[in-house]
Amino acid sequence: MTKKIVPIHKLGISGAAVNHDAVYVIEKLHKHNFDGYIVGGGIRDILLGKTPKDFDIVTNATPEQVRKIFKRNALIIGKRFKIVHVIFDNINPEKIINNRPLIERHIIEISTYRSSKVHKHNLNERGRITEDNNYGTQKEDAFRRDFTINSLYYDPINEIVIDYTGGLDDIEQRKIRIIGNAEERYIEDPVRLLRAIRLATKLELDIDQNTLAPLDKVKQLLVHENKSRLYEEMLKILLSGSAVSCIKKLYQIKLPRRVFLLFDKLFFTNKPDTLAVKILEKTDARLKETTDISLIFILAGLMWNLIYNDWQEFLLTGLSPFEALNESILQNREYIYSIGVAKYTFSAMRDVWLMQLDFESPPSPRQIDAMLRIPRFRQAWHLFSARHEVEQIDSTLHSWWERFIESNAEDRDELHKELRTLVGSSVKTATKSRSNSKRRKPKK
Repeated sequence: MTKKIVPIHKLGISGAAVNHDAVYVIEKLHKHNFDGYIVGGGIRDILLGKTPKDFDIVTNATPEQVRKIFKRNALIIGKRFKIVHVIFDNINPEKIINNRPLIERHIIEISTYRSSKVHKHNLNERGRITEDNNYGTQKEDAFRRDFTINSLYYDPINEIVIDYTGGLDDIEQRKIRIIGNAEERYIEDPVRLLRAIRLATKLELDIDQNTLAPLDKVKQLLVHENKSRLYEEMLKILLSGSAVSCIKKLYQIKLPRRVFLLFDKLFFTNKPDTLAVKILEKTDARLKETTDISLIFILAGLMWNLIYNDWQEFLLTGLSPFEALNESILQNREYIYSIGVAKYTFSAMRDVWLMQLDFESPPSPRQIDAMLRIPRFRQAWHLFSARHEVEQIDSTLHSWWERFIESNAEDRDELHKELRTLVGSSVKTATKSRSNSKRRKPKK
């Protein structure tokens, strides 16, 4: 295929859409006589009329050379294919914490052109690439990328787009097409199959028939993929803004069991978990408005009914509400770890789950005021609200909390008095306050 070089004004896009940190990186690479291009989603999304989430950069400089240029702000990561993270700490004057503007960390990812040559000793027994640190030219790199729409190179300094694979035509036709022989490319990296489906649902694109053709033959290879890599891919689906439709598509193609353990339990059944679907619908809707999303809330919400059902069983044994809920969390801990959830993430999810006790049977006024200052309060409140939407929470109690959270200090005395009457008469909850329960020490 003939190489195309197209000025951006002919594509109807503007360089103003590019992040200033990315431009700075490219300018600095040029200053040291190296290439610097925005590649992948950064240019793809601009051409599709969307706002890019990331601006990844590709260069002919090796990771070591890139690190030498950016010094302490650069970190080489990765084993299968080394890349460099260049770290920026940017002041955000619109977000003030403790009378100071928030400093937000921004990472620009830089990779080196990959060679078209992959040595046999870098393939495993199934043909999967295990190491890919062979560097090449820009053209070689283009044909090593997964889909044509991800193989465009944008130079924001000279304002041109370079296309080797027909990606611009596929952007215009709103089509995802794999580069090269589809079956061979999936064998090289089976996760490309998941990526094709995620991008198609997220960007509202059609998948080329040749790209879909080997699906039934290669999808079983995903079972052998690294669990941490599959966990990262699962998070990308959950945070894609089209999680509901993407998961439906994965169910329709009969994704093998054990690829996504959480999806197997919640969604790949005849009766998907109602609350989990509600959580994803809320997340998809919110991502259309903002990128300010809590992964802790999403994971805690998705897995709440796993915890809740066991909690109700433990309550029947005579344990106090706190003891029963804590035992339920501990019983599900190993399963949650097997999904790929890190210990610190699990700990935060546990805080969100335990706070449901305080919402269901609110403690004293002083303790309620203290609740509002707990770091996980907002995530716990959003879970409580989602539970109310699936009729797991009494409407009168939920209404009181809504009014309390939106109230000012003057109104809260009256609301506290109302609560004492509310809890004492009209609202019968299944739990008691953690502060009034005898707590069993958590298992180690």
